[in-house]
Parts: sequence; structure tokens; C-alpha cells
Amino acid sequence: MFASGYQVTDVLMLVLCVGPVATYFLTLGLVNSHARPCIITSRADFISLTIVLIPLLVVPLPTLAGSSHLWLLGLATLGFAMAFHRLLPAADAGFVIYNISEKRCRRLVEDALRSIGWHGSWSAETWHDRDGRFALSLRSFTPLRNVTLHVEHTDGIDPAVRLAALRAAMEHEFRSVSQMPSTMGACLVMVGVALMIIPLWMVSRHIDQLVDAVTYLFG
Repeated sequence: MFASGYQVTDVLMLVLCVGPVATYFLTLGLVNSHARPCIITSRADFISLTIVLIPLLVVPLPTLAGSSHLWLLGLATLGFAMAFHRLLPAADAGFVIYNISEKRCRRLVEDALRSIGWHGSWSAETWHDRDGRFALSLRSFTPLRNVTLHVEHTDGIDPAVRLAALRAAMEHEFRSVSQMPSTMGACLVMVGVALMIIPLWMVSRHIDQLVDAVTYLFG
């Protein structure tokens, strides 16, 4: 029973750690298989990635629970919370656009800016407003086929109002996009499915122990 208990714990830890990562890759794969780009705020993107990685913090929990070093877990949790607060993008930081190349994103951003009467020019990967009110910078991440659009505000206009107008204009431009499912999307779906199979396979191998554990806990 003692060994079975450890097996059950290992299986649950595996599901807890691999499950969110598998779901993340599967979701990205489906998004990158869609005909149109998908836009979310930089803050929402960071929080979703953090949620995926949080289960890794509980990996040492069973070991620490059986020792006198639980304070290490508390210290690590505090450090993680401080890092999260420091790295969390501001609500008006910008957007992350999935399922798009940097070249195409740049063209669509230009069209969106022009449609709402904002004019400016590019300097490398940064677009500067003609009146110096704000600036946009693009940074792509090819492995996940996304582009980060960072907005730097330099005037007194409410950033939320500006971002809402920019997002509406960009979403309008995205409606005109029609593209075939990408190879990257298919690869990400395969990775997500493969990762999903691992915990399911482990659960099927130890289903009896898991049922006994659940029955013991809930009577």
C-alpha cells in the first residue's frame, strides 16, 4: 500500500505537470490552424503562460512535506510571486498576435493605423507616431508563430482608449485574412496530443490504485 501510494502520487504529479503544457501546445496548434490571426493582450498571454508553468512549483511538495524543509517551498513561492509581479505586463502594454508572420503583421498594423487616421513612419521594427504621442514595436517569435506588439505611450491620452481603438481596427483588418492551416500549427497539435497521451497512459496503468485512493479519500 505504501508503494502504491507513491505510484499514485507520481501519476498525479505527472498529470498535474504535463497536462497544462499539453493543453497549451494543443491550443496553440489549433489557433495556428485557423484561417485568421488571433489577438490577445500581452498581460493575458503572460498570465496564461504562468498558469501553465505553475504546476512545476508543486513537484517538490511531496518530498518537502515529508521533511522539515517546508520553509523552502514557502521561500520559493514568495520568490515566484515577486518575480510574477515584476514581470507582469501592464494592462496597456500591448498585444500578442498568434497565427501570423511578422511581415504580414506589419502590413496589417499599418492598414489598421491608417484606417483610424494615425500616421507615422517605421524605424527598424518600431513605428513612431508623427506627432510623437506613442510608438509601436514589433517582435516576432517564430517557433510559436506569434508577434508581440508593444505600445509605448508618451502623451496624456488614456492608454485604454487608444488600445481599444487599435484593437478594434486590427480585428477589422484580420477579418479580411484567409490563410491555409500552417505547418507550425499541425506540429504544435501533434506535440500537444503526444504530451496528452503520456499522462493518459500512466493513468490507465495505475487506474486501480487511483480508484482505491479516491475511494479512501471520499469514503
